Amino acid sequence: MQPTQRTWIALSFALAACAGDPEPAQETSSAPAPRQEEAPPPERPELPFEMLEGEPMYTVLPKDAIPSVNDPRFLLADEADAVMDPDEPVMGVVGINGTAKAYSAWQLDGHEIVNDVLDGQPITATW
Repeated sequence: MQPTQRTWIALSFALAACAGDPEPAQETSSAPAPRQEEAPPPERPELPFEMLEGEPMYTVLPKDAIPSVNDPRFLLADEADAVMDPDEPVMGVVGINGTAKAYSAWQLDGHEIVNDVLDGQPITATW
């Protein structure tokens, strides 16, 4: 017979009631406890930040911690359809001569910058 949820709840209450207080009860008095001197809060380490419009802007990664993609490789649309989800987000760029390229958002998440050439012009796509 499988125990029901009600059985488990009742068993939990029974165990809690049996557990009791492991230490004997201490006498309480109505007199307030003497006030202890409050220790000052611990010193916080200095965090690297700048102020931007009155709000702190923290630096969490050192300079150049995220590598750029400098020589991207592309697939033709038919080939990309075979390896990408139909609803996978991409960032599309169209050059001055109408050449179109798409950069996969999940790859840009790890790099954020793509240095590329489009219609003979150097471009930088940022995410």
